[in-house]
Amino acid sequence: MRLRAFISTLVLSLSVAAAAPGVPLQHPHGWDARIKLREAVDLNPDPNTVEINLEARVAKTRISEKQEVEAWTYDGGLPGPLIRINVGARLIVHFTNNLPKGTTVHWHGVRVPIEMDGVPGISQPEVLPGESFTYSFIVPDAGLFWYHPHVQSAMQVGNGLYGALLVEDPAESVPPMDQLVLVLSDIEIKNDGSLASADSGGSTAMAFGREGNIQLVNGKHEPTLVARPGALQRWRIVNTAKSRYFRLILGPATTFTKIGGDGGLQEFPTTLDALVLAPGERVDAIVAPLAPKETEFTVFNFLFNRGYGSIEYRSVDALFNIVAGGKPESRSVPVPDVRRTIPALSKD
Repeated sequence: MRLRAFISTLVLSLSVAAAAPGVPLQHPHGWDARIKLREAVDLNPDPNTVEINLEARVAKTRISEKQEVEAWTYDGGLPGPLIRINVGARLIVHFTNNLPKGTTVHWHGVRVPIEMDGVPGISQPEVLPGESFTYSFIVPDAGLFWYHPHVQSAMQVGNGLYGALLVEDPAESVPPMDQLVLVLSDIEIKNDGSLASADSGGSTAMAFGREGNIQLVNGKHEPTLVARPGALQRWRIVNTAKSRYFRLILGPATTFTKIGGDGGLQEFPTTLDALVLAPGERVDAIVAPLAPKETEFTVFNFLFNRGYGSIEYRSVDALFNIVAGGKPESRSVPVPDVRRTIPALSKD
């Protein structure tokens, strides 16, 4: 309740307009059109059930205005569609495999029945080419999760099989605000535009991790976001790369207020100059991008030193661009209070 009261006061102080009842609009119309994820279509009218079809197939997908790649995809796009569902609801996924190899869907971080976990030899047989399988389970925890195969995982994820699962809690203490789900990834593409072999890079890559040569945000190479400088955004971020670390920095004028991670909302917020995400890691953060003197700036993935030559002879890469739009909001953003009570685990 303290967080809700805090951010409600903050939103009112920013004098923002309303795009819909109860939802504050802080950024220009269409601000996220070039970066937002496509979403899965719910086929079930029951408000307590989300039911979707999901197909794995090889398809051409455009990662920039100038470049296409034939990737392994969910529903023909990169990444797979964002699945939205409320905590406590049932998710039903009618999955069909039209890839040249067997695969599964593993629900990373979600507490599911073992037979729904997508791990061949442990929880379910792999879904062979041309076959189907229906996943059905209750989502018991709120937070950002992701889905991917557990068959030749590094190769299949590296080829494009990954997507985000956002489990929302209508009763959470964070009031509505403009928000983004950001799926960070990379892909290895050869000079002819085709996917590189899964064992590219030789023994060095085997030892230190095979990273793609192109970094992607929501399946796009250096997309653009339009943001009102200084206005609040909530970023839910997941690193779906098979071995790459991401270290996000927005410049000296902007910090991140981290309010959650892999386990959902955390007890106390932390103010950070950079966000570091290991493969598979998720972060929930509030940010108010402040544009420098220019009207456009780039968000970079700075190198994270893991030792063993992880930063030597390497370059800092651009992730996406932020273009200033709308009247700047110059007021400082205080750190919100997100403390919550974490229930003790049952001994039963």
